[in-house]
Amino acid sequence: MRWNAGVLAGLLIGLAWVVAGTLLAVLGRRRRLTSTVDGAGGVGIIGIFLVVVGALTLFATLLLAVVPGND
Repeated sequence: MRWNAGVLAGLLIGLAWVVAGTLLAVLGRRRRLTSTVDGAGGVGIIGIFLVVVGALTLFATLLLAVVPGND
């Protein structure tokens, strides 16, 4: 497994996406539960999307870290 600057940057970016997405999903859920307005909590959908993007980023980064390459 290679732990170079690119792998560490990819892990950091993926982790940032997951954390931001989780925060937005929780915020959207709370807003939806406390509001009676239609469409309240739409930010939760964006949060779920960011969690998925972050998870895919982490997966791709770890996959590239373990695949043998030209170092």
